[in-house]
Amino acid sequence: MDQELRILHLDCTTGYGGQERDHISEAKGFLKKGHTYILGARTGTAFAREAGQAARTLELPLRNNLDLESLSFLRNFLRKEKIDVVVTTSYIDNWLGAMASFSLGKNRPLLIRQRHIMNPPKNLFPFRRLCDRLVVVSDALRIFFVESGLPFWHVVTIPRGSEFESVHETGRKTRTIREELNIPEGMPVLLQIGTFQKDKGHFLMLDSLKILWENNPDIVMIFLGTGPLFDEVVDRARNRFPEKFEKKLFFPGQRDPFPFFSIASAVVVPSIRESFSLVALESIGHGVPVVSFRVGGVPEIFNRTPGGTLVRPYNTRAFSKAVQDILFDKALQEKTKTEYSRKILGEFSLDRCVERTVSLYRWGMDRLRSGRIHQNPYRDVGGKADCFEGHGL
Repeated sequence: MDQELRILHLDCTTGYGGQERDHISEAKGFLKKGHTYILGARTGTAFAREAGQAARTLELPLRNNLDLESLSFLRNFLRKEKIDVVVTTSYIDNWLGAMASFSLGKNRPLLIRQRHIMNPPKNLFPFRRLCDRLVVVSDALRIFFVESGLPFWHVVTIPRGSEFESVHETGRKTRTIREELNIPEGMPVLLQIGTFQKDKGHFLMLDSLKILWENNPDIVMIFLGTGPLFDEVVDRARNRFPEKFEKKLFFPGQRDPFPFFSIASAVVVPSIRESFSLVALESIGHGVPVVSFRVGGVPEIFNRTPGGTLVRPYNTRAFSKAVQDILFDKALQEKTKTEYSRKILGEFSLDRCVERTVSLYRWGMDRLRSGRIHQNPYRDVGGKADCFEGHGL
């Protein structure tokens, strides 16, 4: 049996959304495989609170990239805990994690930078110099970084995996959600999950709802999540649809999304920028079809299984038409619950994601110890260039 890996995953975020849920899911996946996985979070944040319920969590100030208190603590922690891999996510923890690691000299851990979002970075230096490999969640994001000038071998795509909660388990919570929101049985329910920010398309969804309700007044819409634009979206929805508000239009806030899949007829992803989409992935995995704009890495999910419809970005009329078609497409609804759901469970399982990640980490650690981590592996004569080779991945 391979020796366990000891991993420290840092994220200085002050929010809590899909990316943070993915960190916790990844931690669970590694722990299940017998590895040590420690989450490092900013003190007092929602991420620190949620992470602490799932894995060993290290709370740090992480005030800025020159935070000497956090840097000193991290350096001692890496040495004491014999950490093999440091994973960083955001600007501050990337600098502090890298500096603490570099200070250990030849005994330093492998440095991995994760990138989940499509936002163009202001500076490529941290992605080029403060990590040994940049791991991104989609080929669309990988191409973006390669075209920006990073060496092609420096950027690795590992699609995210999900620990799909049993549909039967969520089903037991269905009645509670319907009773809580007073949604009669049989009414079609649309669900959007995500942080309330500009690129998630909440205002575009309100435009689509206006068209949908003209032909289908019984549709119920649930916006799940919180974020900087929450109040603005709620106010616009209330002013635009006063007769629907709190009757067929709901904003439950930050909630566990899985029970809501059980009452959803379709999940909408009107994002105008999306590197991947855990929401789309989890939706299809739970047997719920998806309507999404064709952006970023979303098509990479649909390349593996249909499970819904992709629409040209910003075209709210076409988006509304696609939603309406799916709501009344009984054949697609049934296939998503059976064939497409099973396919997603196989292609994007958490186990598969962890196995690919472990292969990369072990390969990277070997190259780090041999002093070749920053050399182009494809120039090694007779060498092993593919970190996934021999793993069937």
